[in-house]
Amino acid sequence: MSTSDREVIITRTVKAPRALVFNAWTGPEHLEHWYGPDGFVTKTISMDCRVGGQWKFTMTGPDGTVFPNMVVYKEITPVERIVHDHGEREGHVLFEATITFVEADGGTLITMRSLFLTKEARDLVVEKFGAIEGGKQTLARLEEYVNRIH
Repeated sequence: MSTSDREVIITRTVKAPRALVFNAWTGPEHLEHWYGPDGFVTKTISMDCRVGGQWKFTMTGPDGTVFPNMVVYKEITPVERIVHDHGEREGHVLFEATITFVEADGGTLITMRSLFLTKEARDLVVEKFGAIEGGKQTLARLEEYVNRIH
């Protein structure tokens, strides 16, 4: 059974070593510098980056709206793959995210795959909240950040 009507897939190749890109994705000291679309500020409340651990954070939009977020890690394969549930609070899953990191073209190919519970949930975040463009902006901000620290 295809899940394509319930998913958003965004890719980007960044010119930085895979280990650095992975560390930027898993370290709270890095995430606040790049995570989120343009104009958003991310603030980590707590982070336990291990299977079963949680990352609690807020994203504040350009208009000052604060969005609570919670990630629960399901799988972590160092420098290769992260799988987590993403929601607004404990027990509330909006989507499952799978992020992969593959060495490519002298850099790292990042693939973000978000799988929503329903087609309607996917369509809502794409149409109302601009999830595809926001994801592209997030990966562009990541690339800018790793290039600064590399």
